[in-house]
Amino acid sequence: MELLEIKHMKKGFDGLSVLEDISLSVKEGEVTSIIGPSGSGKSTLLRCATMLERMDGGELKYLGEAAAWEENGRCVYAEKQKLRRIRKHFGLVFQNFNLFPHYTVLKNITDAPVSVDKTPKKEAEERAMKLLRQLGLEDKKDAYPYQLSGGQQQRASIARALALQPKILFFDEPTSALDPELTGDVLKVIRELAKEHMTMIIVTHEMQFAKELSDRIIFMERGVIRSQGKPEEIFSSPDERVREFIGKFTG
Repeated sequence: MELLEIKHMKKGFDGLSVLEDISLSVKEGEVTSIIGPSGSGKSTLLRCATMLERMDGGELKYLGEAAAWEENGRCVYAEKQKLRRIRKHFGLVFQNFNLFPHYTVLKNITDAPVSVDKTPKKEAEERAMKLLRQLGLEDKKDAYPYQLSGGQQQRASIARALALQPKILFFDEPTSALDPELTGDVLKVIRELAKEHMTMIIVTHEMQFAKELSDRIIFMERGVIRSQGKPEEIFSSPDERVREFIGKFTG
């Protein structure tokens, strides 16, 4: 089943095209990694897919439901109520954690389920504690973000995204703000999620990780998908540019 379908997505800023013509689809249980040089449009693709940015053109669907489409040469979005329902299908983990600094870890995780989904507080807290146990943060439930290491903050933000029980999870360079030692902790969590068949789209510079974990790797450059395929196909790509890029990270 296609959880996400993107057709001919376009996006520009101040007359400068950032996404030229992006089409991709993601099936349930699939892990897709997006790689490519800085400025290739990877984060913009995620922000458009999660409706943090409005597309200039193209079509966006979740579970067959249209969130946005083209009409008379412009991009039109579904009505608010429908978009609210569609947004529940996905979660997003940012590179800079984006936790609320004035909330405890537990409150960060339960806030959206209680206030947005109207989940009873007790149920939300039970779900949050289960996630914190899974992520090795049970003893940090009453801590504030500033009291956590970067790796712990990122695990807390993953727990927050999972608390809404999304069908698909987006990661925007989840380890780029972390030092190498803490990176391993976060990658371990993502590996565990993959074992549980969580559908994920991961923008990453961790090439070995992408190779081991992904069902498919997408290489982006200058706002287009230049190459995509299974990890072994991408890592032995006949495209010299793809090989050159991967070589920089794998030595």
